[in-house]
Amino acid sequence: MKITFIDPPNFLGKKNIERVFGCTYSLYPMPNIFSLTNAAVLEKDGFGINYIDMANEGWKISRFKKFILNDNSNAYVLHAVNLSLEPDLLVHELIRNIKKDAAIVFTGPAPTYFAENFLKDRNTFVVRGEPEFTLLELMHSLNDKNECGFNKISGLSFFQENHIVNNSPRPLLENLDLLPYPARHLIKNENLYYNPKLPKMPFTALQTSRNCSYQCIFCVPNSYNFARELEYRKFNQNQKPQVRMRSAGNVVEEFIILKKAGYISVSIIDDQFLWSELRTKEICAGIKDLHMNWGCLARADHITEEAAEHMSQAGCRYIDIGVESFNQEILYDIKKNLKVEKIYAAINILKKYNILVKINLILGASPLYTKEIIEEDIRKAKKFDVDAVMFSLATPFPGTEFYRLAKQNQWFAKGDYYPESVQGKSIISYPGLPQKELDRILKMANLSFYFSPRFIMKNLKRLASPVNFYRGLTALKRKFF
Repeated sequence: MKITFIDPPNFLGKKNIERVFGCTYSLYPMPNIFSLTNAAVLEKDGFGINYIDMANEGWKISRFKKFILNDNSNAYVLHAVNLSLEPDLLVHELIRNIKKDAAIVFTGPAPTYFAENFLKDRNTFVVRGEPEFTLLELMHSLNDKNECGFNKISGLSFFQENHIVNNSPRPLLENLDLLPYPARHLIKNENLYYNPKLPKMPFTALQTSRNCSYQCIFCVPNSYNFARELEYRKFNQNQKPQVRMRSAGNVVEEFIILKKAGYISVSIIDDQFLWSELRTKEICAGIKDLHMNWGCLARADHITEEAAEHMSQAGCRYIDIGVESFNQEILYDIKKNLKVEKIYAAINILKKYNILVKINLILGASPLYTKEIIEEDIRKAKKFDVDAVMFSLATPFPGTEFYRLAKQNQWFAKGDYYPESVQGKSIISYPGLPQKELDRILKMANLSFYFSPRFIMKNLKRLASPVNFYRGLTALKRKFF
């Protein structure tokens, strides 16, 4: 049986959808290690696997149709996020028009939450939550032509006798070390991918833990973890799933494999990397002599002098901090459980150890926001001379507490959620901060930061080579246009 994983282009628009974090259009190309991990599980069990990143390879609809017409795959697997819901349904239609009997399988947060939107026929399947072993069991049933076995597969939704069947949830995987490493050898062109914060190539991504234990009302984790969280909350009284971490030794082993394969730069895409200082030190000690560049996401209150020193010595070049706001009342209201003083301290610590600081500010995550508070947040970002800021518009994703509050208080501009990039346009409107004003403030924030002389001079030095300068410029162009 041959199975092809595809990341299709956005045939309905000019911008490709970023599927790893899943809430915006792509600023720079990131390898989809979630699909590559699923592929590795199936490949280990003897299935023939293909993976095509059609989006970053720049496929047009004519090439896609020709491929499907001539391809001999028995099943196609797509990792879908909310922003890709409509484009991916078009891809489903394009495949089905050519191949009536091919299995089409959707994984990811969008099909986990909106399963009924994706299940168009009896040969379409939704793998909810953590997908690896649900997908494996499904492929064995398809290979054995055992449709009766579908009912026994935990975490599966499918179409049967004119109605949708949602099987019971699959228990969460406890030991992440049991999983094979992502099947990066399936990537056709590793030079497709880069991160402007890590200018050396080849570049890849890596996940060392799943989910976050904190209770921020707006939080949407990376797209794999969001699917995991949505599924768990649905069947466990809206509680968050426990964080699961790979062992330090398992993470170090993957770094060693990546080094041998020629990779130089790695983005760790955990929602929060710095869980245990001991684990962090063990990972850093294990990768220090590899001389690789890497970065991660972390909460400010987990950034200590000791951790930063070890990380810097081990090749850490950037840390993304979820700041959200420098206003303490806002942080209280969104249940961030973070003191502003910890943010200031974390920024200073990272600067001391020459680790690039990127902060994430979310505009409008609370009705307490005012134009003045947002402008003060922007001023403080400039004052602390951070290296980059991701300004996002707060979006109440279904399944979050923010969504419940937005529905209850009628904050949605159009009455309910609809997919929109968090760096595009607001879908909420507060009495004191209407939708159009939020959109205007986002543009103003980006322009005032990214076109400031300080930012331009700093990045002219950092992106010294013509190639890196071009890639940084491309990311900025995608942000603004």
